[in-house]
Amino acid sequence: MASSSSSGTAKTRRYSSARRARQAEQTRTDVLLAAVRLFGQHGWAGTTLAAIAAEAGVAVETIYTGFSSKKALLLAAMDVAIVGDAQPVPLIEREEIQQLRQLPAQQRLAAGIHLIGQTYSDRLTGVWSAMLEAAASDQQISAWCAEHEQRRRESVREFFTIILGRTAEEPMLDMLWILTSPDTYTRLTTQRGWSRSMWEDTMAEVIRRIATQPLP
Repeated sequence: MASSSSSGTAKTRRYSSARRARQAEQTRTDVLLAAVRLFGQHGWAGTTLAAIAAEAGVAVETIYTGFSSKKALLLAAMDVAIVGDAQPVPLIEREEIQQLRQLPAQQRLAAGIHLIGQTYSDRLTGVWSAMLEAAASDQQISAWCAEHEQRRRESVREFFTIILGRTAEEPMLDMLWILTSPDTYTRLTTQRGWSRSMWEDTMAEVIRRIATQPLP
């Protein structure tokens, strides 16, 4: 039978191990959120690991230990920019997406487009621009961008199945994929001066129209 002292030591070790795990998780989250902010504000070339480390309150070596390289951190930051946090929950399973299912059918489109506009405006388009900037001179990041767009196309399919109440078949899926892309949002809001609300209202109306028209 183990002594009370050895039992107490085991409990202390488990507690210490759990505490270290929580601290490591919080450090990773701090680094990722700092990366999202700085890549979004300053782009790929304008953001250094030293700046991200300072923003997160950690050493640069901590970033290398957790992510191995700047471009690996960029890829992880893109995942965080999509969902808004570092929790390993797929976008389509997020509460805000599932809440759309509870809305009356006539309200889902506007609510869904508002959710996309909010995500793009708050954090995603800046990090995506950093990804594209980096991809111009790095084949691996270029491949990541292509993979991301393929995943986004499937997410668009799942998202609009919820919104429209039916599966978006091709070529409608291709149209929705392009219309709701971060690139389209960025061009309209920066080059054409659209506000986020203008993008949301116009996009909802355009999608409403094409969703009710038969396509070849």
